Amino acid sequence: MYDLEDDRGVPISSGIPKLVLWAGIAGVVLIFVIAGMVVGTSGNNHVWPAENTLNIKL
Repeated sequence: MYDLEDDRGVPISSGIPKLVLWAGIAGVVLIFVIAGMVVGTSGNNHVWPAENTLNIKL
């Protein structure tokens, strides 16, 4: 397909391929999923305040 209004015969863009679009959406969703997992598990195995760390049995 060529642009009929352009004398140079420039091809008309067909847009972003569906595979690239879905891969981009999946990538953004995956970023949020991984960030949620990091925030959700960040409290495990941490002792706060620092003076309580001396009470941990090793």
